[in-house]
Amino acid sequence: MRKLIMTLGLLIAFQISFGQHNANVDLSNQLKISAAVPDMPAMEILNFSGTKVDLDDYKDKVLILDFWDTSCATCIQLMPHVKEVQKEVGDKAQIFAVTWQSKELITEFYKKNKYLKEKNAYLPTIVSDSLLKKYFPYQGVPHTVFIYKGKVKAITYPDYIKSKFIDELIANEKLDIPVKDDFNTKTVIHDSADANLKGKVLITGYRDDLQFKGGLPIEKDSVTGMYVTSLINTSIFNAFKRLYNFIDPPNFLWIPGRVEWNVKDPSMYEYQSNTIGPRIWDTKYAICYQRFSQDTLSKKEMAKLVMNDLVSFLGVSASIEKKEKDVIIIRKTDKSQENAVKPTDGRRVEGADNLAFLLDVSELYPPAFDESGFKEIIEIPDYSSLEKLNEQILYYGLEAVREKKVIEVMIIKERGH
Repeated sequence: MRKLIMTLGLLIAFQISFGQHNANVDLSNQLKISAAVPDMPAMEILNFSGTKVDLDDYKDKVLILDFWDTSCATCIQLMPHVKEVQKEVGDKAQIFAVTWQSKELITEFYKKNKYLKEKNAYLPTIVSDSLLKKYFPYQGVPHTVFIYKGKVKAITYPDYIKSKFIDELIANEKLDIPVKDDFNTKTVIHDSADANLKGKVLITGYRDDLQFKGGLPIEKDSVTGMYVTSLINTSIFNAFKRLYNFIDPPNFLWIPGRVEWNVKDPSMYEYQSNTIGPRIWDTKYAICYQRFSQDTLSKKEMAKLVMNDLVSFLGVSASIEKKEKDVIIIRKTDKSQENAVKPTDGRRVEGADNLAFLLDVSELYPPAFDESGFKEIIEIPDYSSLEKLNEQILYYGLEAVREKKVIEVMIIKERGH
């Protein structure tokens, strides 16, 4: 199970695609905010009125370049929203998807992608790009650029592809939104008092000038000579989860059914899907934490110190308790399999324990547990409801039922609540 959770982490990470991991990317042509955009040759484009597009034709409009590729699940999921924004703003702006991938590959991708077909979300797409990514280099997509009146106005995230920000840019000729800089290496917050520093704990809100790192990085700072333990631009809930991964690593996922909120507003502690956008949420509620110390400890002991700091300064705590909760139990069934049909064209998992893990990943169900011991390959085309799930796993002699079970739960509690 631990290996599966590690695999899940990789899958989640690659919802944002990192297609240019080369640390030696040429930045000599990189355009910064306020820079004038040079004239460019016409570029090959799909889903547009012609086969070529000249970006110079859009100097009087807000021009948005939304970089993506076919390995970026987040990019694809956002395409219906981007198309809706284009429809909403009309001639005030022009949004182009941009990819380094070939015309042939993208044509085939658009032809076969069921999600985009269902949503009719095909965007005007500049293909085979090699020039724009020189001017706007990135390590990961999505990567979004706003241009207005021939100048770069923002290099940011697709959360900001909204009519309100387009209108703001037209009205003010500038945007005050986070900068996405994939080549920023700054990880430590310094100030003028650090010259005589003996130690400190610093907690701030969102900082777009710091490089994000997962886990619990501890590094020796070249300026102060001290050890700096960091949590950068993370939700408070995610900070607690990361710390518990070092203090007492779980062998399960912290899905909604394993979390209790004793707080006024849970949306302040963790981004709620399909709301304002994760990056916009970050600017309101994410935190940066740094502890400067003369020496360091094991990750487990340091995580305990960080946990105490967060509880003390933020007035909110996280504890792990055992509570009786609704769960899904996968077990062998006594029901007749006479009319059961073998599922095809679905997700394939090896064993019912991995099926339980798949249900947890979906977050459509309470925490799932396998009590069947079934180890063979299971194919599941549709597990969007318990009824549909049971129709399919009957073929394997299994059933999934709702029961009560005492399980580990994370309790998030505000002081005085």
